[in-house]
Amino acid sequence: MKQRIVVRVAIIQNGKVLLVLPTRSSSSSAPNEKAYELPGSKVLPGEHPLDTLRRHIVEQMGAELTTVQLSDVVSTIRGTPLPLQIITLVYQAGLAAESRQIKPGQFIDKYVWIELSKIQLDRITEETALALQLSVAGHGKEITLLKKQSNIVKKSPNSALIIYTDGGSRGNPGPSATGYVIFDESNNNLYEGGGYLGITTNNQAEYQAVLQAMEKARSMGARRLDFRMDSLLVVNQLSGIYQIKNRDLWPIYERIKQLSQQFDKVSFRHVKREFNRLADAMVNKVLDERKV
Repeated sequence: MKQRIVVRVAIIQNGKVLLVLPTRSSSSSAPNEKAYELPGSKVLPGEHPLDTLRRHIVEQMGAELTTVQLSDVVSTIRGTPLPLQIITLVYQAGLAAESRQIKPGQFIDKYVWIELSKIQLDRITEETALALQLSVAGHGKEITLLKKQSNIVKKSPNSALIIYTDGGSRGNPGPSATGYVIFDESNNNLYEGGGYLGITTNNQAEYQAVLQAMEKARSMGARRLDFRMDSLLVVNQLSGIYQIKNRDLWPIYERIKQLSQQFDKVSFRHVKREFNRLADAMVNKVLDERKV
């Protein structure tokens, strides 16, 4: 499977985020010529992602970044015509004082500072919407997704699903279980599941949770999946950032990758533990019911 690495930066000042409108010929995310996106660029072979980001900001905006830090990593898989994995590194940064006056380069038509609450989804690229959700995680923007729901399967016509997964082992290795919660795009709780695995490790349980949730999503007819989990290691492994050295994980990993190709798009993102409480609760519920 081919890979493409992209860097994006969320520059937020006074409650507003900077979005740019690339020229039609340089748009890297969507054919919509009116779609705004976060500043960023494809990483060139042999170039460090941070070097790519800083170079792009200087060349295309005449600005310099300060306090640059990695916010998260998201992986998306486009299934047609050939599978392509796009790994997006999302950074947060500020602008140097002397860089407040932005000067768009040849690949940027316009730029705008806009409040997050006023962003219209039809005016930004899908990748930008995904990246913005990443960059604001931890600032109270996703907590509403985790309201308590009853354990009832609800049918929905939506084809895009948001899936929180978790896996745990009491002993590592020890008695282990999976947990996952599936939401639609309107934040309706569609399904809660999980299962007892026997004696295994934390990482194996994390992978099994993803696999089980993906199989369930396929049975629900979903075409796009947005996985969210609190294990950064597993996110980076599934995104292709880290290699998998544990041979016991290889069969599960390969099965996940095979299943991924049956969807139009699959993404993996890291969230803080407090945003994954429902899936974690499912794991503990399964283990407690086993009286381990």
